[in-house]
Amino acid sequence: MSGLVLASTSSVRKKILTEAGLDFTVMKPLYNEDEEKKNLPKMSPRKLVLFLAKQKALSVSKQFPKLYIIGSDQVCEFEKKEISKSKNAAEALSQLKKFNGKTHFQNNAVVVALNNKIIFENFSKAELTMRKLSMAELKTYIKLDRPWGCAGSYKYESLGKHLFTKISGDYFSILGLAIQPLLTFLHHKKIISLTTNLLATN
Repeated sequence: MSGLVLASTSSVRKKILTEAGLDFTVMKPLYNEDEEKKNLPKMSPRKLVLFLAKQKALSVSKQFPKLYIIGSDQVCEFEKKEISKSKNAAEALSQLKKFNGKTHFQNNAVVVALNNKIIFENFSKAELTMRKLSMAELKTYIKLDRPWGCAGSYKYESLGKHLFTKISGDYFSILGLAIQPLLTFLHHKKIISLTTNLLATN
Protein backbone atom coordinates (compact mmCIF):
# COMPACT_ATOMS: atom_id res chain seq x y z
CA MET A 1 0.00 0.00 0.00
CA SER A 2 1.14 3.53 -0.76
CA GLY A 3 2.33 5.71 2.11
CA LEU A 4 -0.39 8.20 1.19
CA VAL A 5 -4.08 7.43 1.55
CA LEU A 6 -7.01 9.52 0.38
CA ALA A 7 -9.88 9.05 2.82
CA SER A 8 -12.57 9.77 0.25
CA THR A 9 -14.51 8.06 -2.49
CA SER A 10 -14.89 11.31 -4.45
CA SER A 11 -13.87 10.84 -8.06
CA VAL A 12 -13.03 14.55 -8.31
CA ARG A 13 -10.65 14.47 -5.34
CA LYS A 14 -9.04 11.32 -6.70
CA LYS A 15 -8.53 13.04 -10.06
CA ILE A 16 -6.94 16.10 -8.41
CA LEU A 17 -4.34 13.98 -6.61
CA THR A 18 -3.74 11.81 -9.66
CA GLU A 19 -3.15 14.82 -11.91
CA ALA A 20 -0.68 16.14 -9.32
CA GLY A 21 1.31 12.95 -9.86
CA LEU A 22 0.87 11.54 -6.36
CA ASP A 23 1.12 7.84 -5.60
CA PHE A 24 -1.76 7.11 -3.22
CA THR A 25 -4.39 4.62 -2.18
CA VAL A 26 -8.10 5.40 -1.89
CA MET A 27 -10.06 4.26 1.15
CA LYS A 28 -13.62 4.97 2.14
CA PRO A 29 -13.72 6.81 5.50
CA LEU A 30 -15.49 4.96 8.30
CA TYR A 31 -17.06 8.19 9.53
CA ASN A 32 -20.72 8.32 8.51
CA GLU A 33 -21.09 12.01 7.78
CA ASP A 34 -24.83 12.01 7.09
CA GLU A 35 -25.69 10.17 10.31
CA GLU A 36 -23.21 11.96 12.57
CA LYS A 37 -24.17 15.45 11.39
CA LYS A 38 -27.64 14.93 12.83
CA ASN A 39 -26.14 14.86 16.34
CA LEU A 40 -23.58 17.63 15.98
CA PRO A 41 -23.96 20.97 17.75
CA LYS A 42 -24.52 23.97 15.52
CA MET A 43 -21.23 25.12 13.96
CA SER A 44 -20.14 27.80 11.55
CA PRO A 45 -19.42 26.51 8.01
CA ARG A 46 -15.68 26.94 8.68
CA LYS A 47 -15.72 24.90 11.90
CA LEU A 48 -18.00 22.28 10.38
CA VAL A 49 -15.89 21.65 7.28
CA LEU A 50 -12.70 21.35 9.33
CA PHE A 51 -14.38 19.03 11.80
CA LEU A 52 -15.72 16.72 9.08
CA ALA A 53 -12.40 16.56 7.21
CA LYS A 54 -10.61 15.63 10.45
CA GLN A 55 -13.12 12.94 11.36
CA LYS A 56 -12.80 11.33 7.94
CA ALA A 57 -9.00 11.27 8.13
CA LEU A 58 -8.90 10.01 11.72
CA SER A 59 -11.38 7.22 11.00
CA VAL A 60 -8.87 5.74 8.53
CA SER A 61 -5.79 6.63 10.60
CA LYS A 62 -7.07 4.38 13.39
CA GLN A 63 -6.73 1.45 11.00
CA PHE A 64 -3.45 2.51 9.43
CA PRO A 65 -1.62 4.72 11.97
CA LYS A 66 1.74 4.64 10.14
CA LEU A 67 0.33 6.00 6.89
CA TYR A 68 -0.37 9.61 5.95
CA ILE A 69 -4.13 9.96 5.64
CA ILE A 70 -5.55 12.84 3.59
CA GLY A 71 -9.03 13.98 4.56
CA SER A 72 -11.07 16.67 2.84
CA ASP A 73 -14.54 18.09 3.03
CA GLN A 74 -16.60 20.82 1.45
CA VAL A 75 -19.48 22.89 2.82
CA CYS A 76 -21.52 25.20 0.63
CA GLU A 77 -22.55 28.43 2.38
CA PHE A 78 -25.35 30.82 1.49
CA GLU A 79 -26.39 33.76 3.67
CA LYS A 80 -24.09 32.45 6.43
CA LYS A 81 -25.82 29.06 6.55
CA GLU A 82 -24.76 25.60 5.43
CA ILE A 83 -26.51 24.32 2.32
CA SER A 84 -26.84 20.54 2.45
CA LYS A 85 -26.19 18.46 -0.66
CA SER A 86 -29.25 17.94 -2.82
CA LYS A 87 -30.62 14.40 -3.17
CA ASN A 88 -32.41 14.70 -6.50
CA ALA A 89 -33.10 16.97 -9.47
CA ALA A 90 -35.93 18.82 -7.72
CA GLU A 91 -33.74 19.71 -4.73
CA ALA A 92 -30.91 20.73 -7.05
CA LEU A 93 -33.24 23.10 -8.87
CA SER A 94 -34.44 24.56 -5.57
CA GLN A 95 -30.85 25.28 -4.50
CA LEU A 96 -29.80 26.82 -7.79
CA LYS A 97 -32.89 29.06 -7.71
CA LYS A 98 -31.67 30.41 -4.35
CA PHE A 99 -28.22 31.17 -5.75
CA ASN A 100 -29.57 32.63 -9.01
CA GLY A 101 -28.07 36.10 -9.57
CA LYS A 102 -26.51 36.06 -6.08
CA THR A 103 -23.25 35.21 -4.34
CA HIS A 104 -22.49 32.12 -2.28
CA PHE A 105 -19.36 30.46 -0.91
CA GLN A 106 -17.60 27.11 -0.99
CA ASN A 107 -15.70 26.24 2.20
CA ASN A 108 -12.99 23.61 1.84
CA ALA A 109 -10.83 21.86 4.41
CA VAL A 110 -7.87 19.57 3.75
CA VAL A 111 -6.10 17.74 6.57
CA VAL A 112 -3.46 15.05 7.03
CA ALA A 113 -3.50 12.52 9.87
CA LEU A 114 -0.67 10.34 11.16
CA ASN A 115 -0.73 8.07 14.22
CA ASN A 116 -4.32 9.10 14.96
CA LYS A 117 -3.35 12.78 15.13
CA ILE A 118 -3.95 15.67 12.76
CA ILE A 119 -0.54 16.96 11.65
CA PHE A 120 -1.74 19.40 8.98
CA GLU A 121 -4.90 21.36 8.30
CA ASN A 122 -5.86 23.99 5.76
CA PHE A 123 -9.03 26.00 5.31
CA SER A 124 -9.92 27.92 2.18
CA LYS A 125 -13.00 29.79 1.04
CA ALA A 126 -14.06 30.61 -2.50
CA GLU A 127 -16.70 33.16 -3.51
CA LEU A 128 -18.95 32.51 -6.50
CA THR A 129 -21.43 34.88 -8.13
CA MET A 130 -24.04 33.24 -10.31
CA ARG A 131 -25.46 34.74 -13.49
CA LYS A 132 -29.16 35.55 -13.58
CA LEU A 133 -30.49 32.49 -15.37
CA SER A 134 -33.94 31.57 -16.63
CA MET A 135 -35.78 28.55 -15.30
CA ALA A 136 -35.28 26.88 -18.67
CA GLU A 137 -31.52 27.37 -18.41
CA LEU A 138 -31.39 25.99 -14.87
CA LYS A 139 -33.46 22.95 -15.80
CA THR A 140 -31.35 22.32 -18.89
CA TYR A 141 -28.16 22.54 -16.85
CA ILE A 142 -29.49 20.02 -14.30
CA LYS A 143 -30.55 17.66 -17.06
CA LEU A 144 -27.11 17.83 -18.69
CA ASP A 145 -24.84 17.71 -15.62
CA ARG A 146 -26.98 15.77 -13.12
CA PRO A 147 -25.41 17.71 -10.22
CA TRP A 148 -27.44 16.47 -7.24
CA GLY A 149 -25.22 15.14 -4.50
CA CYS A 150 -22.66 17.88 -5.17
CA ALA A 151 -21.96 20.79 -2.84
CA GLY A 152 -24.04 23.65 -4.24
CA SER A 153 -25.78 21.41 -6.78
CA TYR A 154 -23.37 22.10 -9.62
CA LYS A 155 -20.25 20.49 -11.05
CA TYR A 156 -17.79 23.32 -11.57
CA GLU A 157 -15.29 20.90 -13.09
CA SER A 158 -17.86 20.17 -15.80
CA LEU A 159 -20.60 22.45 -17.18
CA GLY A 160 -21.13 24.24 -13.87
CA LYS A 161 -18.64 26.95 -14.80
CA HIS A 162 -21.21 28.28 -17.29
CA LEU A 163 -23.46 29.30 -14.39
CA PHE A 164 -21.22 32.04 -13.04
CA THR A 165 -20.13 35.58 -13.84
CA LYS A 166 -17.31 35.72 -11.31
CA ILE A 167 -15.36 33.55 -8.92
CA SER A 168 -12.81 34.58 -6.32
CA GLY A 169 -10.56 32.11 -4.55
CA ASP A 170 -8.74 28.88 -5.19
CA TYR A 171 -10.07 26.89 -8.16
CA PHE A 172 -9.34 23.57 -6.49
CA SER A 173 -11.23 24.65 -3.37
CA ILE A 174 -14.32 24.90 -5.54
CA LEU A 175 -13.68 21.37 -6.81
CA GLY A 176 -13.33 20.04 -3.27
CA LEU A 177 -9.62 19.73 -2.42
CA ALA A 178 -7.18 22.66 -2.24
CA ILE A 179 -4.14 20.91 -3.66
CA GLN A 180 -1.43 23.61 -3.40
CA PRO A 181 -1.32 23.93 0.41
CA LEU A 182 -1.34 20.13 0.66
CA LEU A 183 1.58 19.75 -1.76
CA THR A 184 3.53 22.46 0.06
CA PHE A 185 3.14 20.57 3.33
CA LEU A 186 4.01 17.17 1.84
CA HIS A 187 7.19 18.55 0.25
CA HIS A 188 8.17 20.49 3.38
CA LYS A 189 7.92 17.33 5.49
CA LYS A 190 9.72 15.32 2.78
CA ILE A 191 6.76 12.96 2.51
CA ILE A 192 6.94 13.35 -1.26
CA SER A 193 9.80 14.27 -3.56
CA LEU A 194 10.22 15.01 -7.25
CA THR A 195 13.30 12.76 -7.30
CA THR A 196 11.56 9.61 -6.05
CA ASN A 197 8.46 9.39 -8.22
CA LEU A 198 6.84 11.94 -5.91
CA LEU A 199 6.44 9.47 -3.05
CA ALA A 200 9.36 9.62 -0.63
CA THR A 201 10.69 6.29 0.62
CA ASN A 202 11.17 6.14 4.37
